[in-house]
Amino acid sequence: MRSYKEYLERKKEEFGKKFNPEDLNQDFVPYYENQARIEVEFQWGKTKEILRGRVGVTTGWKPVFLLMKTVRSYGSSDLLTKNTKFLRVIQY
Repeated sequence: MRSYKEYLERKKEEFGKKFNPEDLNQDFVPYYENQARIEVEFQWGKTKEILRGRVGVTTGWKPVFLLMKTVRSYGSSDLLTKNTKFLRVIQY
């Protein structure tokens, strides 16, 4: 299990006062920590898209959560912002 608190402490140490976690949508913290596979809904204008994956986080001084589609993913362009709607945890 990952620790969001430890992540924040590590990044604060790395970037100092420049570190800014304000874009980390708190709705996704539990899924970042437990690495559950989730389903979310993205909306671009009138278009809605449902995607599945695990929650990762970008690197840098102003991080954002992102949806990692597979465990082998190195990155993603699917950012989990305040406009992303959590739908459910995927049970196996």
